[in-house]
Amino acid sequence: MVPLSYWWDGASVWLCTRETNPTGRNLIASGRARLAFGHPRDVVLVVGDARAVHRERLPQAVGDAFAARVGWDPREDHPSYVFFRVTPRVLQAWGTVAELPTRTLMRDGVWLL
Repeated sequence: MVPLSYWWDGASVWLCTRETNPTGRNLIASGRARLAFGHPRDVVLVVGDARAVHRERLPQAVGDAFAARVGWDPREDHPSYVFFRVTPRVLQAWGTVAELPTRTLMRDGVWLL
């Protein structure tokens, strides 16, 4: 796993990394992402579609919110940084083995709760 800076806008997870590094290249090539948040005993797993958004096309509000959330602004750094919008398709969460049977909270982009 590679730690990345991220911001959640309520509908998508926004990531930013260099498009030239392995993570950026893989996200561009596959168009898919699998993200894990939290500790292994209290985890949220997101599987979704990943779309590259270069800084010229990034909505100003997204860039500003991302910078405020993570404490740095990739728009001001090297031009090889690219944002990725990950739209969740499957979302799972669990904290203990007993929670495993009911861990799927979203499937095919639809909340099951």
